[in-house]
Amino acid sequence: MAARSWLPAVAIGIAAALAVVADPPAVSGQGDDSAVLLILDASGSMNRTDDNGVRLIDGAKDALTRLVDVLPEGTPVGLRVYGHRVPNTDQTNGCTDTELIVPVGPMERGKMRDAIGSFGATGFTPIGLSLQEAAADLPDGRGTIILVSDGEDTCAPPDPCEVAAELAAVGINVRVHTVGFFLAEGDPAREQLQCIAASTGGTY
Repeated sequence: MAARSWLPAVAIGIAAALAVVADPPAVSGQGDDSAVLLILDASGSMNRTDDNGVRLIDGAKDALTRLVDVLPEGTPVGLRVYGHRVPNTDQTNGCTDTELIVPVGPMERGKMRDAIGSFGATGFTPIGLSLQEAAADLPDGRGTIILVSDGEDTCAPPDPCEVAAELAAVGINVRVHTVGFFLAEGDPAREQLQCIAASTGGTY
């Protein structure tokens, strides 16, 4: 995908995922299922550059910022990031590197923008663990997760598709929508992200 087109596509993809799960009353916070958790890949591969020399992590931050700019103030949103603290030379600790940077709550646009700009890309890709942790991030275990990644899990177990299926099996009311970030045709990460979404009734 050309560099000029993939960044808007990611922002649109995130916004479209939100539109799938929330009509206006839910987005405004009126309802138990209105909470949204954004999970962003900040692994070392996000330091790759696109055709214009822009790092993927910078493009991802820009996409999230565009989303924040159009969401109503007070929308219940949180931000979890993985791979941003431990370098990819330390797999033991890197595979536990997932952090809830902004707890789910009424969004304060300035605070969220600052949070998005507060991390870099450095480590591994613990998607499965991030999904396990994310289930507890949402109030009462209900709401929507939007996962943006440029690759597949590099830390399994736990396998992210199995984690997603387990969440659905035990009745946790979480739907995961996934956005493949700068993925080429045939990339194995596409299948993994599609499986995660399908296991919870979400969309890729």
